[in-house]
Amino acid sequence: MHADDGYAHRVVLGRAALNDARLTEAVRLLEQAVELSPHQADAYLHLGAALRGLGQAERARLAYARALATAPEGHATADAVDEGLRALRPVRTDRRERGNFRRGQLVESERNGPCTVLEVRKGGFGVVYVVRVESSGARMAFKTLDARLVWSDEDQDRFAREALTWVRLDPHPNVAQAEGVEWIEGMPCVITAYAEGGDLMHLLARSGPLMLRGALRHARQLCDGLRHAHEQLGIVHRDVKPANCLLDADGTLRVTDFGLARVFDGVHETGAAPGRGRSAPSPGTAALLTSVAGTPPYMAPEQFVPGAVLDTRADVYAFGVVLFQMITGRIPPGDGRARAHIDRATPRRERRTALYRLIRGCTAPDRADRPPDFAAVRELLDTAHRELTGAPSPAPARAQRARAEDRLSQALSLRHLGRNDEALAAVREGQELAERNRDGDVALGRLWQVRGMVLESLRRYDDALAAHDRAVELNPDEATAWLARGTVLRTLGRGDDAMESFDRTLALKPGEEFAWSNKAEVLGGLGRDEEAEEAFTRSLELNPRRHGVLCDRAELRHRAGRSTEALADLDRALEISPRDFGTLVAKAKLLRDLMHYTEALEVLRHAAEIEPDDPVLWGLRMHVHGELGQHEQALECMETALRQREALTGRDDGDQGRNSLGRAHLWRYRGTVLARLGRPSEDVLACCDRAVGLAPEVAEFRLHRAAVLGELGRIEEELADCEQAFALEPDEPRSWRRTANTLRRMGRMEDALAWCEEAVAAFPGHNGILNETCAALIGLGRLDDALLCAQEWRERHPMDADAWMQFSFVLWRLGRDEESLAWADEALETWPDEPYLWYRRGHALEPLGRTEEAAAALERSAALKNAD
Repeated sequence: MHADDGYAHRVVLGRAALNDARLTEAVRLLEQAVELSPHQADAYLHLGAALRGLGQAERARLAYARALATAPEGHATADAVDEGLRALRPVRTDRRERGNFRRGQLVESERNGPCTVLEVRKGGFGVVYVVRVESSGARMAFKTLDARLVWSDEDQDRFAREALTWVRLDPHPNVAQAEGVEWIEGMPCVITAYAEGGDLMHLLARSGPLMLRGALRHARQLCDGLRHAHEQLGIVHRDVKPANCLLDADGTLRVTDFGLARVFDGVHETGAAPGRGRSAPSPGTAALLTSVAGTPPYMAPEQFVPGAVLDTRADVYAFGVVLFQMITGRIPPGDGRARAHIDRATPRRERRTALYRLIRGCTAPDRADRPPDFAAVRELLDTAHRELTGAPSPAPARAQRARAEDRLSQALSLRHLGRNDEALAAVREGQELAERNRDGDVALGRLWQVRGMVLESLRRYDDALAAHDRAVELNPDEATAWLARGTVLRTLGRGDDAMESFDRTLALKPGEEFAWSNKAEVLGGLGRDEEAEEAFTRSLELNPRRHGVLCDRAELRHRAGRSTEALADLDRALEISPRDFGTLVAKAKLLRDLMHYTEALEVLRHAAEIEPDDPVLWGLRMHVHGELGQHEQALECMETALRQREALTGRDDGDQGRNSLGRAHLWRYRGTVLARLGRPSEDVLACCDRAVGLAPEVAEFRLHRAAVLGELGRIEEELADCEQAFALEPDEPRSWRRTANTLRRMGRMEDALAWCEEAVAAFPGHNGILNETCAALIGLGRLDDALLCAQEWRERHPMDADAWMQFSFVLWRLGRDEESLAWADEALETWPDEPYLWYRRGHALEPLGRTEEAAAALERSAALKNAD
């Protein structure tokens, strides 16, 4: 039976077994189909479904990835794979849901600024985005993982690590240079130049077999690029194929995707589902389903052996297959037996040529029979060229001299990946190269600038500032050097100095949008909000699609009470970047503050699809549920947020102080929710104790605990917490007010009034302090003074119902019942549902002999309190 017939027969039988839920049999048949024809998609697709049914999630994922990699363009496989992966999701335990970028989407690159996605090209585990850099119009390529197939942070970290191999390669004419690696919207991306000439795969599809001279030219370039990678860093590419041979506009071939084939090499199975069998794959299928390191038609026989250690001879094999394809337009079957196919396909008269012997030698089944490396391959290519043309072969392309600029790019990539010590080493090497090559002050200045950025990432701000000072000394006309210096000064709290740096940036480059936005942030921190908004607006005029600036201006406007404009800014930001987690959270917070709680929950639901494990998100959901009176749901959210915060404990990421504060806030709010649910005050106090223990330096938590201690009658302890809060926060009115309140309830009226008088001097006209002062004066029987205080309170805060109630109360205590009634009635016109105003009205009516009206008012007060 022909291999293709055997393949089709087994796929039909495998599908039938799958439909009958004979899963182990289905896997066996479909694995046999894969071995017969490993370059066809259907068997992988159905094999993925059968493995999924057996609970073998990792192997199912790789089968689906193989289906995507082998499916022709426009094939319906992609939709079926999506469906299969959705069904796999319940099995996944460390998943972070992210979507692939979409055509037309704006993404933010630190290296290139805002970029618009023009094309999306998918294949296997990877995606290539062709983007336009908004500032220059240039096209770039961003290579990353297909988000559908990413299951964990480890997947992403592995990609980033392997991508660094490519970044570390020195420039070579036949290697596509990786400009850097950075995280964009939570995905690690390799940034490369855009290949104007497409790739060899599309050239062969469009033009068919190449003329021999053209095929040899491309073969030499492919050989020289692979030789450079192996000789410099010992790299085994593992996935040499025409799609990974990019072409410049002049037809020069450059090898791409170094190291990326290893990203999912040797993943581990999570285990079969309980009660299900587990099939034992054949060796060839096992290799295909424990790795995506290679494309079957180009894979050497040893690549089909699980756990085999590969060397450069695996790439030599793939090179031979590519060369055969360039000459004939045909691809050998993907079973590791290319030589047999090549022997059958080559006419006898051509078997004596040097070119045939080269291809046959490269595709030998035993790697010991292949050329040992690409230096040997180059010699054989030269022989074939002389035989064909009678002239010597062009000399091998030489690697370009190591440049300081390349080390600078490497340092930036390492910084993006958090490998700051290695980044500093790359900067030092770049500085040595710049000195040796006499690159001049400009190149050295840029290296000092990057050194400062790395040191800033390490939070060594003084050292970072010294580096930036050196950068602007060497390169005073570089606008970005002044900009970077200003950001460090801003972090150090030196706002005026930062402003000088940003102004220097703008003097050199008035259209530097980042200088305007950074200047705006400094102005906002200095309380110069109007100037800050003008600077934000100027930045947005230069680039209306900077969603981060829109978010910052929204925060400024919200702080100024212009919530509608703030919400409009956030909506604009989400139009630009709909899946930006921070923007979604900011919108939810604003909606919460506007008391649009249902809308806030909907926005948070969308945010949770992007970052399901973020504790801030769950803390915010907790607050919103609490405001809706959904206290049990609030507790569930709090428990989730607390688990996530606990999971962060012990990480050496420099944010443990912030994490402890976040946990303290959660415990404090848990106490609030328990109080609303009517739980015992002792349970609420236990939550307060946890909050204070986690953040003893925060006055807010001590004041909250003081209030609970007061409810329990433990007033001496309450006073101790108040005094400690005051010591921590002497410039905050709430500490003064709470201490005075506690002293008053202890009967220490003179002490309470003394606190109030000092507080009034420090915070004249403060609402809460006027309230406490009035209460202390009443407690001391100084009713005339209390009336004056209440009158000031009411005049300063005419929309505070408490001020009106206190004013009416003092008049009643002074026996001025008609006036007390008149003020209560006037207040009720504004607050008709305020129970204590009705209470005040009732008490003012009683001395006037209007008992029925008094009883009605008191009854109304009681009804409103019960309803509340």
